[in-house]
Amino acid sequence: MFFLDRFPDLNVVVIGEAMLDRYLEGSATRLCQEAPVPVVTLSNCQNVPGGAANTAVNLRSLGCQVSLISVIGDDWEGTLLRQALLKQGVSTDQIWVDSGRSTLTKQRVMDGANLLMRFDQGSTETLSLDIEQQIIDQLNDRIPQSDAVIISDYGYGILTPRIIQTIAHLQSQFPRTLVVDSKNLAAYRGIKPTAVKPNYHQALKLLGETDIGDQNRADWIVAQSDWILNLTGATIAAVTLDRDGAVILQRERSPYRLYANPSCQSRTIGAGDTFTAMLTLALAAQAPVTIAADLAAAAAAIVVHKDGTSTCTIAELHSFFAANLKA
Repeated sequence: MFFLDRFPDLNVVVIGEAMLDRYLEGSATRLCQEAPVPVVTLSNCQNVPGGAANTAVNLRSLGCQVSLISVIGDDWEGTLLRQALLKQGVSTDQIWVDSGRSTLTKQRVMDGANLLMRFDQGSTETLSLDIEQQIIDQLNDRIPQSDAVIISDYGYGILTPRIIQTIAHLQSQFPRTLVVDSKNLAAYRGIKPTAVKPNYHQALKLLGETDIGDQNRADWIVAQSDWILNLTGATIAAVTLDRDGAVILQRERSPYRLYANPSCQSRTIGAGDTFTAMLTLALAAQAPVTIAADLAAAAAAIVVHKDGTSTCTIAELHSFFAANLKA
Protein backbone atom coordinates (compact mmCIF):
# COMPACT_ATOMS: atom_id res chain seq x y z
CA MET A 1 0.00 0.00 0.00
CA PHE A 2 2.50 2.61 -1.18
CA PHE A 3 -0.32 5.20 -1.31
CA LEU A 4 -0.05 5.39 2.48
CA ASP A 5 3.50 6.69 2.15
CA ARG A 6 2.19 9.80 0.40
CA PHE A 7 -0.01 10.89 3.31
CA PRO A 8 2.65 12.94 5.19
CA ASP A 9 3.01 15.18 2.12
CA LEU A 10 -0.72 15.99 1.99
CA ASN A 11 -2.43 19.01 3.51
CA VAL A 12 -6.17 18.76 4.16
CA VAL A 13 -8.65 21.48 5.12
CA VAL A 14 -11.60 20.39 7.27
CA ILE A 15 -14.53 22.74 7.73
CA GLY A 16 -17.57 21.98 9.83
CA GLU A 17 -18.94 21.69 13.33
CA ALA A 18 -16.23 20.85 15.85
CA MET A 19 -17.70 19.19 18.95
CA LEU A 20 -16.60 17.96 22.33
CA ASP A 21 -17.42 14.32 23.07
CA ARG A 22 -17.45 13.72 26.85
CA TYR A 23 -17.67 10.25 28.37
CA LEU A 24 -18.78 10.12 32.00
CA GLU A 25 -17.80 6.60 33.02
CA GLY A 26 -18.79 4.69 36.11
CA SER A 27 -20.92 1.88 37.48
CA ALA A 28 -24.61 1.65 38.33
CA THR A 29 -25.35 -0.67 41.25
CA ARG A 30 -28.63 0.72 42.57
CA LEU A 31 -31.72 2.71 41.65
CA CYS A 32 -32.40 6.28 42.69
CA GLN A 33 -34.96 6.73 45.50
CA GLU A 34 -36.56 9.74 43.79
CA ALA A 35 -37.28 7.90 40.52
CA PRO A 36 -36.70 4.43 39.00
CA VAL A 37 -33.46 5.42 37.30
CA PRO A 38 -29.93 4.09 37.89
CA VAL A 39 -27.48 5.95 40.11
CA VAL A 40 -24.08 6.04 38.40
CA THR A 41 -21.00 6.37 40.57
CA LEU A 42 -18.49 8.14 38.32
CA SER A 43 -14.92 6.91 38.20
CA ASN A 44 -13.56 8.57 35.06
CA CYS A 45 -14.23 11.32 32.54
CA GLN A 46 -12.83 11.44 29.00
CA ASN A 47 -12.87 14.49 26.73
CA VAL A 48 -12.22 13.80 23.05
CA PRO A 49 -12.78 15.72 19.80
CA GLY A 50 -16.04 14.94 18.03
CA GLY A 51 -17.81 15.91 14.82
CA ALA A 52 -15.56 17.74 12.37
CA ALA A 53 -12.87 17.74 15.05
CA ASN A 54 -12.90 13.93 15.05
CA THR A 55 -12.44 13.94 11.28
CA ALA A 56 -9.44 16.24 11.73
CA VAL A 57 -7.94 14.03 14.44
CA ASN A 58 -8.34 10.97 12.21
CA LEU A 59 -6.52 12.76 9.40
CA ARG A 60 -3.69 13.73 11.73
CA SER A 61 -3.38 10.19 13.09
CA LEU A 62 -2.97 9.01 9.49
CA GLY A 63 0.02 11.30 9.08
CA CYS A 64 -1.14 14.28 7.02
CA GLN A 65 -1.19 17.99 7.85
CA VAL A 66 -4.60 19.35 8.90
CA SER A 67 -6.24 22.76 9.03
CA LEU A 68 -9.48 22.60 11.03
CA ILE A 69 -11.79 25.57 10.44
CA SER A 70 -14.69 25.83 12.87
CA VAL A 71 -16.36 27.93 15.55
CA ILE A 72 -16.73 27.25 19.27
CA GLY A 73 -17.95 29.18 22.28
CA ASP A 74 -15.93 31.11 24.83
CA ASP A 75 -16.70 28.53 27.49
CA TRP A 76 -15.31 25.67 29.54
CA GLU A 77 -16.32 23.07 26.93
CA GLY A 78 -14.50 25.05 24.24
CA THR A 79 -11.35 25.08 26.36
CA LEU A 80 -11.61 21.31 26.88
CA LEU A 81 -12.06 20.79 23.14
CA ARG A 82 -9.02 22.88 22.27
CA GLN A 83 -6.96 20.97 24.83
CA ALA A 84 -8.14 17.64 23.40
CA LEU A 85 -7.26 18.72 19.85
CA LEU A 86 -3.79 19.92 20.81
CA LYS A 87 -3.19 16.64 22.66
CA GLN A 88 -3.91 14.83 19.37
CA GLY A 89 -1.59 17.10 17.38
CA VAL A 90 -4.26 19.21 15.64
CA SER A 91 -3.74 22.98 15.64
CA THR A 92 -6.55 25.17 16.96
CA ASP A 93 -5.30 28.33 15.21
CA GLN A 94 -8.17 28.27 12.69
CA ILE A 95 -10.91 27.66 15.27
CA TRP A 96 -12.79 30.88 15.94
CA VAL A 97 -14.13 31.66 19.39
CA ASP A 98 -17.52 33.40 19.40
CA SER A 99 -18.58 34.75 22.79
CA GLY A 100 -22.17 34.68 21.58
CA ARG A 101 -22.17 30.91 21.05
CA SER A 102 -21.76 27.88 23.28
CA THR A 103 -19.60 24.92 22.24
CA LEU A 104 -21.36 21.92 20.76
CA THR A 105 -21.01 19.12 23.29
CA LYS A 106 -22.31 15.56 23.48
CA GLN A 107 -22.06 14.00 26.93
CA ARG A 108 -22.56 10.28 27.37
CA VAL A 109 -23.15 8.59 30.72
CA MET A 110 -21.71 5.07 30.70
CA ASP A 111 -22.28 2.11 32.97
CA GLY A 112 -19.27 0.05 31.99
CA ALA A 113 -19.72 -0.54 28.26
CA ASN A 114 -23.42 0.35 28.33
CA LEU A 115 -24.67 3.78 27.28
CA LEU A 116 -27.30 4.97 29.75
CA MET A 117 -27.93 8.48 28.49
CA ARG A 118 -26.68 11.16 26.13
CA PHE A 119 -27.37 14.83 26.59
CA ASP A 120 -26.42 17.51 24.06
CA GLN A 121 -25.77 21.22 24.32
CA GLY A 122 -24.40 24.03 22.20
CA SER A 123 -25.41 26.71 19.72
CA THR A 124 -27.00 25.61 16.46
CA GLU A 125 -28.09 28.94 14.98
CA THR A 126 -26.47 30.49 11.91
CA LEU A 127 -23.13 32.24 12.40
CA SER A 128 -22.86 35.97 12.96
CA LEU A 129 -21.82 37.95 9.87
CA ASP A 130 -18.47 38.85 11.44
CA ILE A 131 -17.49 35.25 12.21
CA GLU A 132 -18.83 34.11 8.83
CA GLN A 133 -16.53 36.60 7.08
CA GLN A 134 -13.54 35.45 9.12
CA ILE A 135 -14.18 31.86 8.06
CA ILE A 136 -14.50 32.94 4.43
CA ASP A 137 -11.16 34.72 4.71
CA GLN A 138 -9.59 31.56 6.17
CA LEU A 139 -10.99 29.44 3.34
CA ASN A 140 -9.62 31.86 0.75
CA ASP A 141 -6.22 31.54 2.42
CA ARG A 142 -6.13 27.81 3.15
CA ILE A 143 -7.85 26.00 0.28
CA PRO A 144 -5.43 27.15 -2.47
CA GLN A 145 -2.58 25.72 -0.36
CA SER A 146 -4.32 22.41 0.30
CA ASP A 147 -4.45 19.06 -1.46
CA ALA A 148 -7.95 18.15 -0.28
CA VAL A 149 -11.00 19.59 1.46
CA ILE A 150 -13.50 17.83 3.72
CA ILE A 151 -16.86 19.39 4.51
CA SER A 152 -18.20 17.92 7.75
CA ASP A 153 -21.67 19.43 7.98
CA TYR A 154 -23.90 18.37 10.88
CA GLY A 155 -26.45 21.09 10.16
CA TYR A 156 -25.55 23.19 13.21
CA GLY A 157 -25.04 26.54 11.52
CA ILE A 158 -21.39 26.60 10.41
CA LEU A 159 -21.90 25.89 6.68
CA THR A 160 -23.89 28.98 5.70
CA PRO A 161 -24.97 29.64 2.09
CA ARG A 162 -22.17 32.23 1.72
CA ILE A 163 -19.56 29.78 3.00
CA ILE A 164 -20.82 27.06 0.64
CA GLN A 165 -20.72 29.58 -2.22
CA THR A 166 -17.14 30.50 -1.29
CA ILE A 167 -16.07 26.85 -1.36
CA ALA A 168 -17.78 26.40 -4.74
CA HIS A 169 -15.92 29.43 -6.14
CA LEU A 170 -12.57 28.24 -4.78
CA GLN A 171 -13.17 24.72 -6.11
CA SER A 172 -13.78 26.14 -9.59
CA GLN A 173 -10.52 28.11 -9.38
CA PHE A 174 -8.39 25.58 -7.49
CA PRO A 175 -9.84 22.09 -8.06
CA ARG A 176 -9.06 19.83 -5.13
CA THR A 177 -10.14 16.43 -3.88
CA LEU A 178 -13.33 17.54 -2.14
CA VAL A 179 -15.38 15.18 -0.01
CA VAL A 180 -18.71 16.11 1.58
CA ASP A 181 -20.22 14.42 4.63
CA SER A 182 -23.49 16.21 5.31
CA LYS A 183 -27.04 15.70 6.48
CA ASN A 184 -28.11 17.94 3.58
CA LEU A 185 -26.10 16.73 0.60
CA ALA A 186 -28.33 18.42 -1.96
CA ALA A 187 -26.99 21.80 -0.78
CA TYR A 188 -23.57 20.89 -2.24
CA ARG A 189 -24.66 19.84 -5.70
CA GLY A 190 -23.34 23.05 -7.26
CA ILE A 191 -19.85 22.41 -5.88
CA LYS A 192 -19.63 19.13 -7.84
CA PRO A 193 -17.72 17.32 -5.09
CA THR A 194 -15.26 14.57 -5.81
CA ALA A 195 -17.14 12.32 -3.40
CA VAL A 196 -20.01 12.35 -0.93
CA LYS A 197 -20.40 9.99 2.01
CA PRO A 198 -24.02 9.58 3.03
CA ASN A 199 -25.03 6.92 5.49
CA TYR A 200 -28.16 4.91 4.80
CA HIS A 201 -30.54 7.34 6.53
CA GLN A 202 -28.99 10.35 4.78
CA ALA A 203 -29.41 8.55 1.45
CA LEU A 204 -33.08 7.95 2.28
CA LYS A 205 -33.55 11.64 3.07
CA LEU A 206 -31.78 12.69 -0.12
CA LEU A 207 -34.13 10.51 -2.16
CA GLY A 208 -37.24 11.61 -0.29
CA GLU A 209 -37.86 8.18 1.18
CA THR A 210 -38.56 7.12 4.75
CA ASP A 211 -38.58 3.32 4.47
CA ILE A 212 -37.89 0.66 1.83
CA GLY A 213 -39.68 -2.17 3.59
CA ASP A 214 -38.11 -5.60 3.28
CA GLN A 215 -35.85 -4.78 0.34
CA ASN A 216 -32.12 -5.46 0.60
CA ARG A 217 -30.53 -2.13 1.50
CA ALA A 218 -27.42 -2.51 -0.66
CA ASP A 219 -29.42 -3.63 -3.70
CA TRP A 220 -31.82 -0.73 -3.26
CA ILE A 221 -28.96 1.79 -3.06
CA VAL A 222 -27.44 0.35 -6.24
CA ALA A 223 -30.78 0.76 -8.01
CA GLN A 224 -30.80 4.45 -7.00
CA SER A 225 -27.23 5.07 -8.19
CA ASP A 226 -28.02 7.62 -10.91
CA TRP A 227 -30.37 9.54 -8.65
CA ILE A 228 -27.84 9.74 -5.81
CA LEU A 229 -25.03 10.93 -8.07
CA ASN A 230 -27.23 13.45 -9.91
CA LEU A 231 -28.80 14.89 -6.76
CA THR A 232 -25.39 15.40 -5.12
CA GLY A 233 -23.41 16.38 -8.23
CA ALA A 234 -20.67 14.02 -7.07
CA THR A 235 -18.38 11.82 -9.12
CA ILE A 236 -18.33 9.21 -6.34
CA ALA A 237 -20.89 8.34 -3.67
CA ALA A 238 -19.78 6.12 -0.81
CA VAL A 239 -22.99 5.03 0.90
CA THR A 240 -22.18 3.44 4.26
CA LEU A 241 -24.60 0.83 5.59
CA ASP A 242 -23.14 0.09 9.07
CA ARG A 243 -23.43 -3.71 9.57
CA ASP A 244 -23.98 -4.20 5.81
CA GLY A 245 -20.73 -2.49 4.83
CA ALA A 246 -20.89 0.11 2.06
CA VAL A 247 -21.63 0.60 -1.61
CA ILE A 248 -19.40 2.76 -3.80
CA LEU A 249 -21.22 4.36 -6.71
CA GLN A 250 -19.48 5.96 -9.71
CA ARG A 251 -20.71 7.47 -12.91
CA GLU A 252 -20.68 4.95 -15.78
CA ARG A 253 -18.95 2.36 -13.60
CA SER A 254 -20.25 -0.76 -11.91
CA PRO A 255 -21.00 -0.39 -8.18
CA TYR A 256 -18.31 -1.61 -5.81
CA ARG A 257 -19.48 -3.51 -2.75
CA LEU A 258 -17.73 -3.46 0.61
CA TYR A 259 -18.58 -5.87 3.42
CA ALA A 260 -18.30 -5.27 7.15
CA ASN A 261 -17.18 -7.56 9.94
CA PRO A 262 -19.83 -7.26 12.68
CA SER A 263 -18.62 -5.76 15.94
CA CYS A 264 -20.12 -6.28 19.37
CA GLN A 265 -18.86 -2.91 20.59
CA SER A 266 -21.72 -0.71 21.78
CA ARG A 267 -19.56 2.36 22.39
CA THR A 268 -18.11 2.95 18.94
CA ILE A 269 -18.66 6.55 17.85
CA GLY A 270 -17.48 8.31 14.68
CA ALA A 271 -16.48 5.40 12.44
CA GLY A 272 -17.99 7.39 9.58
CA ASP A 273 -15.50 10.20 10.26
CA THR A 274 -12.67 7.68 10.01
CA PHE A 275 -14.08 6.35 6.72
CA THR A 276 -14.31 9.89 5.32
CA ALA A 277 -10.79 10.82 6.42
CA MET A 278 -9.19 7.76 4.86
CA LEU A 279 -11.24 7.94 1.66
CA THR A 280 -10.22 11.57 1.19
CA LEU A 281 -6.52 10.94 1.80
CA ALA A 282 -6.41 7.94 -0.50
CA LEU A 283 -8.16 9.81 -3.32
CA ALA A 284 -5.84 12.80 -2.81
CA ALA A 285 -2.88 10.38 -3.00
CA GLN A 286 -4.17 9.29 -6.44
CA ALA A 287 -5.30 5.83 -5.36
CA PRO A 288 -7.88 4.16 -7.62
CA VAL A 289 -11.40 4.51 -6.25
CA THR A 290 -11.72 0.83 -5.32
CA ILE A 291 -8.44 0.85 -3.41
CA ALA A 292 -9.40 4.11 -1.69
CA ALA A 293 -12.69 2.48 -0.67
CA ASP A 294 -10.91 -0.63 0.63
CA LEU A 295 -8.57 1.52 2.72
CA ALA A 296 -11.51 3.52 4.10
CA ALA A 297 -13.37 0.34 5.01
CA ALA A 298 -10.28 -1.09 6.69
CA ALA A 299 -9.76 2.06 8.77
CA ALA A 300 -13.42 2.02 9.84
CA ALA A 301 -13.16 -1.69 10.70
CA ILE A 302 -10.25 -0.90 13.01
CA VAL A 303 -12.05 1.82 14.96
CA VAL A 304 -15.31 -0.11 15.41
CA HIS A 305 -13.39 -2.53 17.61
CA LYS A 306 -12.38 0.34 19.91
CA ASP A 307 -14.35 2.09 22.61
CA GLY A 308 -15.84 5.55 22.15
CA THR A 309 -14.69 8.18 19.66
CA SER A 310 -11.52 6.66 18.21
CA THR A 311 -8.99 6.98 15.42
CA CYS A 312 -6.91 4.73 13.18
CA THR A 313 -3.16 4.91 12.56
CA ILE A 314 -0.97 3.87 9.65
CA ALA A 315 0.69 1.22 11.82
CA GLU A 316 -2.71 -0.28 12.63
CA LEU A 317 -3.57 -0.38 8.93
CA HIS A 318 -0.36 -2.23 8.10
CA SER A 319 -1.13 -4.73 10.89
CA PHE A 320 -4.71 -5.09 9.68
CA PHE A 321 -3.71 -5.92 6.12
CA ALA A 322 -0.89 -8.21 7.27
CA ALA A 323 -3.33 -10.17 9.44
CA ASN A 324 -5.86 -10.46 6.62
CA LEU A 325 -3.23 -11.66 4.17
CA LYS A 326 -2.31 -14.46 6.57
CA ALA A 327 -5.94 -15.45 7.11
